[in-house]
Amino acid sequence: MRARYTVGMRAPTPADHYRGYDDLSGRYLEGVDYAVHVVQPLRTGVAVIAPHGGGIEGGTSEAARLIAAADHGLYLFEGLRKSGDNFDCLHLTSRYFDEPRCLSLIAECDTVVAVHGYAAHGPDVLLGGRDERMKAELERGLAAHGLSCQANGHRYPGTDPLNVCNRGRSGQGVQLELSSTLRRSREYAALARAVRDVLGSMIIPMPTMAGA
Repeated sequence: MRARYTVGMRAPTPADHYRGYDDLSGRYLEGVDYAVHVVQPLRTGVAVIAPHGGGIEGGTSEAARLIAAADHGLYLFEGLRKSGDNFDCLHLTSRYFDEPRCLSLIAECDTVVAVHGYAAHGPDVLLGGRDERMKAELERGLAAHGLSCQANGHRYPGTDPLNVCNRGRSGQGVQLELSSTLRRSREYAALARAVRDVLGSMIIPMPTMAGA
């Protein structure tokens, strides 16, 4: 029987050495150490995901919920907050993020928007991912809503085809790295408006069934 560890204990392997969800789930318990939340898209082929939500990269779950709202699919992998916990042990690197419910959701979506957080000083948002057209639109949209952003030349390009943001049907998505300053402020309304405006202008709504 494999030993399981709770968040408050030292992980036997550095989190970024995990090679997939099976590694992580063999050490930590769903419902105790982390939770998974999934909402299917109702109106678009877009999934908004926060693979390091809850206490892992604080504020990313809240931002993802606001962006998804009632239109887009939503996936959250959340570290369950406990006083004094270190959540680094629940950080599964985006290249290896293969939690089955996440992959099932994004396999049915053309566009994936992944929301992350970074700790260094810098712009409000670092844009990554393989969808260059959407990145350019987001760069303009974020600036129009008063948010500073950087689309190139930073340490989180998110262009690896295996990055979870690029594993939707199109093979190209976007990654939003939110600064610690923005996340501490908890002021996500402008961010959500900017991203939703861009998605609304670029995404074709899913057809509704006759009589629905």
